[in-house]
Amino acid sequence: MTVLDRAIGIDGSPHIWFRLTALLFAILLGAQCLWLVLAELARPSINQLPTDMASAVAAAKQRDAAFRAASIGAIRSDLWAEAAFTYADLLWGEKKETIANANPASTLLHARATLTRALEDGPHQSSAWLLLAGLSVRFKDPGFDALELLKTSYYTGPSEQALVPLRLRIAVQLDGSRDIEMRQFISRDLRMLLAQNRKSTIAEAYNLASPSEKRLIESTIKDVDPSALDSLQRAQR
Repeated sequence: MTVLDRAIGIDGSPHIWFRLTALLFAILLGAQCLWLVLAELARPSINQLPTDMASAVAAAKQRDAAFRAASIGAIRSDLWAEAAFTYADLLWGEKKETIANANPASTLLHARATLTRALEDGPHQSSAWLLLAGLSVRFKDPGFDALELLKTSYYTGPSEQALVPLRLRIAVQLDGSRDIEMRQFISRDLRMLLAQNRKSTIAEAYNLASPSEKRLIESTIKDVDPSALDSLQRAQR
């Protein structure tokens, strides 16, 4: 080998490794883009937790698509949370139009498993904690502390206004007023709803509340807007 050949070999080797490294990164980037695109193409139009019966029923119809997207996304906790949101109809299971499950017990197990997977990879998701709390209130299970789950929903999303109606609905069924923190959370949600003049939402929660929770609701409303309390009490007569 000549001196020139050795020089070419020495100078050319780094260029080859650089090109191979760049090619490897390009392949990885392309694979990531394909992975993201496929998940988005399969993703249904469920971008938040349903907070009423109608939207919950609509979300349940997209369950298969949501699970396809989550399976493709694999480690994407947001997609697993959206798949779990398709089980929100279980919160309104007393209505015939929400019973789309041949085996409610099995469906509940799948819902909890999906929520657990979503929260393991994305514990910041307040709506997922809220749904798990709601299911734990409706379907009693000693393995879940509904009050602690609800508190975690408050901790991770205190200002998520879209969750307030459902969060209040669940809170007043838990006798949360016995807990100092929950009293503060419930009062805060009530004040927020009063500021937005959403009296019908408060009335719906009041109808579900236990006697102690009703007293908390009445006390909070009286401090903020006594006339709203008069309207609420008249509506109950």
